[in-house]
Amino acid sequence: MHEIPHEDYYKVKPLLQGEHIHPEILSLIEGNNPGWIFVDQLTAPKSALVWSQGIEGFYLIGDHTNQAFIHALDSYVTSQIVPRMKELGMEHFEVSGQHDEWNLEVMFPSRKLYPFEQMVFKLLHKPPIALTNGIRTINLKTLDWENLDLKNIEFVHENIDLFWSSKEDFAEKGFGYAAVEGSEIMGVCYSSFVTQDTHAIGIETLPKYQKQGVGTHLATLVVEDVLANGFIPYWDCSLDNEASKKSALRLGFQQIHQYKCGAFAI
Repeated sequence: MHEIPHEDYYKVKPLLQGEHIHPEILSLIEGNNPGWIFVDQLTAPKSALVWSQGIEGFYLIGDHTNQAFIHALDSYVTSQIVPRMKELGMEHFEVSGQHDEWNLEVMFPSRKLYPFEQMVFKLLHKPPIALTNGIRTINLKTLDWENLDLKNIEFVHENIDLFWSSKEDFAEKGFGYAAVEGSEIMGVCYSSFVTQDTHAIGIETLPKYQKQGVGTHLATLVVEDVLANGFIPYWDCSLDNEASKKSALRLGFQQIHQYKCGAFAI
C-alpha cells in the first residue's frame, strides 16, 4: 500500500460508486478539505482508504473484493497510520465503507470492532425563516472575527481549523455563523465539507448554552446561505445522537441514507 500525493487525488475519484457518495470523501478528492488517501497502487488504484481530518475518521472506497488490498490493510494501519494518528492525539480508529459490501471484520481481523451507524439527511425545501430570538450572531465569512475580543474565541478557531486547511480557504468556499452572548461565544455552525453541489453542516454549541435554540438558530442561517448560493445542505449524525437528529428534522431535513461503521482503540 502507498499514500498517494495530493496532486493525484483525482485518480481515486472513479472509485466512488454507488447510490450515495459521501461529501466527506468527495470534498477531500476535490481539494476542498484536508486529509490523507492510501491506495493499493499509485498508477491505477483499485481500492483506497481515505482519512478525513474533519471527522477524524476513515472511509473505504473502490473494489471491496481486492484481496491484495484486504490482506495488506490491517498491518499497514498498524505500522504506518496508527503512529500518525497518535501524534495527533487520536485514540480510536473509526471506519466505514462507501457501501455495505465492505466487510469490516474481514478487513481488520486483529481488532475488536465496536459497531455503530450514521444517519444522512438532505434539505429539499427551504427551512423556516430564522428568528433572532435575541441571539447576536457573527458572520464568519464576512467579518474579521479573529480580531474580536471574545471569550471562547478559540472554540471557533478549533472548529474551523479541524475541517479546513486555512481560514482563508473557509472564507472563500464556506459559510458560517457564531452566536454571542455579551462577550462570550455560545456556539458555531459552518460548512464543514464542500463539494461542487453540496455543503455539509457542522454545528457545535458550548455545554452551558445547549437546549436554548442556539444551534438551531445558527443552522438556519447557514442553511439559508447555502441554499441562496445554489448548493444542497447535507447533515450527517450518529444514529444515537437524538439532539442532532431532532435539529435536522426541525429544520426540514429528510433522512435519505443510513450506513454502518466500526471503531477500535489504537
